[in-house]
Amino acid sequence: MKTNRILPILLTCAVLGLTACGDEKPSTTAGPAATSASAVPSSAAPSSAAPSPSAAAMSDKELCTAAEKINKDMRAKLMTAVQAGGDLTKQTGAILTELGDRVTQLAGTAGDGKAATALKEFAAQAGKAGSAADPGTAADNPAMEKASKDINAACRTAGAPTTF
Repeated sequence: MKTNRILPILLTCAVLGLTACGDEKPSTTAGPAATSASAVPSSAAPSSAAPSPSAAAMSDKELCTAAEKINKDMRAKLMTAVQAGGDLTKQTGAILTELGDRVTQLAGTAGDGKAATALKEFAAQAGKAGSAADPGTAADNPAMEKASKDINAACRTAGAPTTF
């Protein structure tokens, strides 16, 4: 059982590291909306009508810097969950789902650069893993690993290196 608990934690850390490259405007929109619970999916659809002005202005470097903030926030949540104990599978799933939602929201504020593309793929993978019966195992897949590597490479190129 200990191995089953450690694997989701390690996978979540890897997933959280991937999101460190995607949200530079956490103090304006991404921060409050992402922490406001699971209402993020419903606000993601209307966000295409409202936050379009900031989307045009966000560069890959800004995107990577903002993603780093999300990464730090999610790592803190993970550490709190691990220290609190309880059902780590359920907590890991919730963290991965939130991560996917926040990264999706962030990537929606960007154009079609390499970082944004990688973040969108990562968000999709995190969302799938978060809703799986065993989120830790589900997060350990080649598509998520590739998205992580793509984010790191794009952010390094953009001048805002990340470590995922």
